[in-house]
Amino acid sequence: MRVDLRAITGGTVGTAFTSGNGNFQFSNIPGGSYEIVVEQPGYQAAHQQVYVQGPVFGIMIELRGLSKGSNVAAGNPLVSKRELSIPHKAQDAMKKGVEQLYGKSDYQGSIKQFERAIHEYPDYYEAYTQMGVAYMNLNDLANSERALRKALDLSDQHYEIALFWLASLFSNGQKFAEAEPLARKAVELNANSWEANSELARALVGLGRAAEAEANALAASKLRPENANLHLLLANIHLELHNKAALLDDLNAYLKLAPTGPFAAQARQQRDEVQQELQGTQASPSTPTSQNP
Repeated sequence: MRVDLRAITGGTVGTAFTSGNGNFQFSNIPGGSYEIVVEQPGYQAAHQQVYVQGPVFGIMIELRGLSKGSNVAAGNPLVSKRELSIPHKAQDAMKKGVEQLYGKSDYQGSIKQFERAIHEYPDYYEAYTQMGVAYMNLNDLANSERALRKALDLSDQHYEIALFWLASLFSNGQKFAEAEPLARKAVELNANSWEANSELARALVGLGRAAEAEANALAASKLRPENANLHLLLANIHLELHNKAALLDDLNAYLKLAPTGPFAAQARQQRDEVQQELQGTQASPSTPTSQNP
């Protein structure tokens, strides 16, 4: 199913297509106000406004059939009965929870809203996922893991967002062997997810497999070029691979995006050191071979 993202001022800025379970994703969207539009034969057109300020998860779009008694348009298996059966109260609570989590950093308040959503719809694995993120921000790792695992159980291990968040939780705790298969599964489900690719790269670096991690980190950076931290991830990989030219590019890219970021001073110092080393290598003449007269 096609999903369009339109600027409030007019014009389509992005188009996505839903996966088999009805999920969709837009990448590289600047901050601002937009309208999500879904137009599907057999259904009323759906419009929903959204404000983008960093990652936005958990947006629910309800499609209403044009004729009663028809939940899914004929010949279109991409619209699941599950999506259409989620109660309005559950969707409203989910929306409020996401706004509190990402818009206001009100983690406790968002958890209450996600609990309301789950009360109205017990199989709401998206709500369990966002609850896990909220608990992670509160540093309540036990409840975060519990919520994310519940989301995976309810989604039959097929919700890539829960997979990469649980992988992130494990990598943050240096449990890279546990993080790697989760992130890999997320990439298999959605190769265009920059989060899944970056988490797989993080786990592989932690396991000492920098050469393998490079491809996923590059994929993540290509999908989300404005994310400064992805260039730091690449810098760590190229440092492990002793690729100083690529390391210099990574550090310059990070500093361009985040000149006053939390790691700017360290990156600038390392950048200068690498630059001097490369210049010294280029300037050093080859040692002549001694010859007998």
